[in-house]
Amino acid sequence: MSQQGTLRSDVPAAFAAANSNPARLVHLIPDELARSVPDHSIFAYPKTDMPQDGFVEVSARSFANAINRTAWYLESILGKAPAGEFPAVAYQGHSDIRYFLFMFGAIKAGYKMLYLSPRNSVAGSLNVLEKSDCHIFLTARNTHVENILSQRNMRTATVPELEELLEDEEVRAYPYSKSFAEARTDPCLVLHTTGSTGLPKPITWKNEILSTYEAWRTIPAVDGYVPTTEVYQQSRRAYNLMPLFHTSGLNIGITMSLLLGVTTVYGSANVVPHAAYADEIHKYGGVDASIGPPSIYEELSHDPKSLERIHNFNYILVCGAAISQTAGDIISKHCRVVSNFGATETACLPRLAPAVEDWAYFYWHPTHSGIVFREYMDGLHELYIERKPELDLYYQGIFSTFPQLEEYSMNDLYSRHPDPAKPFLYKWRGRADDVIVLSNGEKLAPALMEASLCSSPLVKGAMVVGRGKFQPAALVDLKDAPPASAADRHALIKDMLPAIAQANVHAPAHGQLDQYHILFVDPSRPMHYLGQGKIQRHQTYRLYEKDIEDVYTAAENLDDQEGEVGDMRVDFSDRTNIAKWLKDLIEETAGIQNLGPDSAFFESGLDSLHVIKIVRELKIHAKLTGGNNLTPDSISPASVYSNPSLVELSEFLYKTADLAPEDPDSAYQSADPNEKEVKNPKLTAMESLFQEFVSTLPVESKPRVTPVTTGTTVLLTGTTGSLGSYLLNEMNNDSNVKHIYALDRSAGGAEKYQQAIAARGLSPIDPKRVTFLKADLSDSQLGVGQENYTKILENVTHVLHCQWPVNFNWTLNSFKPYITGVRNLAQMASSSTNNAFVMFISSIAAVGGYKGVGGVPEAPILDFTAAAPMGYGQSKLIAEALLEKAAQISGVRTAVCRVGIVAGPVEQQKGMWNKHEYIPSIIVSSAHLGVVPETFPSRDHIDWLPVDKLSKVLCEILETASQPELDAATGAISSAPLHSKTFHVVNPQFSSWEEDLGQNLLAAYPEGMVKPVKFEQWVDALKASVDEAERTGKVDVDANPAMRLLEFYSKAAAGGAVEKGARTLPTNVSQSASKTLRNLGPLNRVWLENWMVQWGIKEPVAVQNAFLALN
Repeated sequence: MSQQGTLRSDVPAAFAAANSNPARLVHLIPDELARSVPDHSIFAYPKTDMPQDGFVEVSARSFANAINRTAWYLESILGKAPAGEFPAVAYQGHSDIRYFLFMFGAIKAGYKMLYLSPRNSVAGSLNVLEKSDCHIFLTARNTHVENILSQRNMRTATVPELEELLEDEEVRAYPYSKSFAEARTDPCLVLHTTGSTGLPKPITWKNEILSTYEAWRTIPAVDGYVPTTEVYQQSRRAYNLMPLFHTSGLNIGITMSLLLGVTTVYGSANVVPHAAYADEIHKYGGVDASIGPPSIYEELSHDPKSLERIHNFNYILVCGAAISQTAGDIISKHCRVVSNFGATETACLPRLAPAVEDWAYFYWHPTHSGIVFREYMDGLHELYIERKPELDLYYQGIFSTFPQLEEYSMNDLYSRHPDPAKPFLYKWRGRADDVIVLSNGEKLAPALMEASLCSSPLVKGAMVVGRGKFQPAALVDLKDAPPASAADRHALIKDMLPAIAQANVHAPAHGQLDQYHILFVDPSRPMHYLGQGKIQRHQTYRLYEKDIEDVYTAAENLDDQEGEVGDMRVDFSDRTNIAKWLKDLIEETAGIQNLGPDSAFFESGLDSLHVIKIVRELKIHAKLTGGNNLTPDSISPASVYSNPSLVELSEFLYKTADLAPEDPDSAYQSADPNEKEVKNPKLTAMESLFQEFVSTLPVESKPRVTPVTTGTTVLLTGTTGSLGSYLLNEMNNDSNVKHIYALDRSAGGAEKYQQAIAARGLSPIDPKRVTFLKADLSDSQLGVGQENYTKILENVTHVLHCQWPVNFNWTLNSFKPYITGVRNLAQMASSSTNNAFVMFISSIAAVGGYKGVGGVPEAPILDFTAAAPMGYGQSKLIAEALLEKAAQISGVRTAVCRVGIVAGPVEQQKGMWNKHEYIPSIIVSSAHLGVVPETFPSRDHIDWLPVDKLSKVLCEILETASQPELDAATGAISSAPLHSKTFHVVNPQFSSWEEDLGQNLLAAYPEGMVKPVKFEQWVDALKASVDEAERTGKVDVDANPAMRLLEFYSKAAAGGAVEKGARTLPTNVSQSASKTLRNLGPLNRVWLENWMVQWGIKEPVAVQNAFLALN
């Protein structure tokens, strides 16, 4: 019977197996798909670092267009490629689909890309570059390759952001006229070996080797066993964790997306892949298959919730190494497990799909692969590929790479299936050359590691093991008797630490040996040595196989590891002690120097293996001194991923342990009761960062000029965002504004605004009045270049700074480039001809922690405890304070607007309040659930501002606040010290959710759609819907957006009674500056109904009359 399973019935003809044609150029397939299935989603990736925020879908049309744009870009910076030479162009960047864009764009443009693994040593990368005769190195932004470039003279450039290459504007097709026959032997890509047995070596692919993936689809079925590609095509969307500098990462994208029509879904390039994140993609990505290294699925196999999600998948495709039998068996009860295999030298090796229960075995095609097995030893067989003249190189890619060979050994060992009826199935057992493949896909050569261990005077012999494990272990044969107690063992391993450190010099970052994975040989079971002293690995491993497993189990369970800690004990009742110990631990584990209290771990160099090691240490110390609450079970990798800085992780450990005699929320306590209280490190970090910027502010050095108040020229930042586009629209319609410089982080601001015109009903712009510029505000010249910067200095009269990322998960340090931008805008204003006025759009989060008497003053605040306790609010308050100092020190006229919740537009029916924000999510999900909350604990006070009204308010404040300060006696420009003006921009006509909004909401929904319930009951209904969605796999975040915020709502429900009374944010100053704000009025039913129309809850005609009457 067929082992394939149920075929999809909706596969477009462009991806049908019957239409497969290996004799076509793969880099031209995107053009074919753009014509035949232009709207088909080729790739997808998250909009933000949080998968629940939705995904960007890359259509066939967009992908093909981006390839052409990339080809033109390469020609623009490198020139036309010399005919027939195919110069190599190195690239290293974030793991996103730019790897495909540059690969295919370079082929069209006559170049060949060279992809370097960021895991290489410097010597390894230099070896590949030298042997490839590569003299061009392209990098993505924030890619650190200085250690390579400092040792090799190369032409360099920073490539455009992915979003820039994917812009919708159509570009001219890059001309490429070669046929398959003409181009099949043209070099198209340079990859490299792993370097596991020496320095990595380049492997150059020709175009024809890319056809091995399509040829795979054409191999004939054998006795019901079909090509594995037919299994792959059961899926519609497959999540791929494999990095795109890795052969398997590229192979999967080509096979799945271009040949099979499966949308390949990637994670955020900013997130280090780990099991918890993979589970989030599984939950929110709409995927029905998953592809990645075994270490991910090993961890997920222990989580019942994760297995429930996997239960609805068509398959799990395991790449890079073998998954353990235990984990594979567990997962195969939920979905098919497919073992993947290949090599850089071979590309695709044609194979058939085994039965589901034979997931650990491979079925190499008997007639279309040339693969044979030759007996090696003890039931193991070595895989060879024999050249078959009757087979085109489509099926034997190895002979495209090495055309001079007649056969090729993969150096891999296999065992035959024990069932005599299945002699064609083989299970991978290891490498003939002893290279160890870890479960994370990393490979390490043990010889030099073993030699380093043997350099210790205590050691006679050593054998490194770890196949299929996350990290290696070592079996050590001591010259003397092994230790008899835990204390003796600790002392012995301490003496061996220098040798262990030396061994790790020869290991990759993800393959380091530690003291918890050392096993000493039992003299009664001696190691097997050859005559010349070399260890007989296979026999020795068999002798100690159970002991080795026990070492890994003990390390995981923390058994008998207290002795390894020695005298070091962490005092989890002392924040300062925790922070110091944690800093030392992380710096030593990851090789980081001077880790700051707010430094983001993963931006500083932490990776997934570091996390595993750190978590093990945390568990051991929690077991020793963590008390009843901070137990090993309370700590997991997610503890580090969710608290990615010293401040956050220290606070997590301190509060979880809950050992302190009292709760000093506001500060860490010194271990010495006679010492003064130590400041909260977050507060210290804020003050330190603030002073760092203040010290660089220019000193006022020229007479104040009369400000320009008519015929103004405005520099506006962030115009591609929602608020920014409405501000640009408002200024564009203001005859008093002569010119606008619209600055954004990405190019294409004009095109994006054109899209906003249609979506939001904005006015067309006059291109003579608006200059769109791509900018980097952290650059001293704002990233606009000398010529544009000079024009800005000479012409700008007003600055309205709106650009700021809204990310409540970022630490303060992540916002440093944006605070730098505020400082640079102040510098620009100080140097400007017209003494430009700077107004900053801040947030009420900047004063979210204010505890002063009375309301928050509409005035500058330099007390950093006033900020909400998160990086976003802290960074906004620092920026506010910096502008106050810029006024005092630099003579820059400044203002700050603390903006509250920005609601959807109300002046017309176009535009939409983002339904994935927490308030719209309630209203939209209520329509899905059939119930709407009457209350919202802790959020009863409503002072929302519609975005179109807000843009008017801000422009009015800008005009009012920028009026010159005059000397009362002389009427001249005042020479008194300047201060920043502050405005609270919230709705002064506030209302109550319980008393006003709840009733208006109920009336606004179509009749019978919802019924009112208590907030707690609404959360229960939401939880039930989430449970049902996870059980069935039907997760519809669009219809039920609140499901991604269930934890947030649950905490609000547990918070108790509704908080009444107005939030203490007086608006007297703001109202005096803005007529629109004074006359705004409270939230009303017509606003609500208009938003419901925008969300699709209500038909437009239902609110037409009321809407027209209101406006």
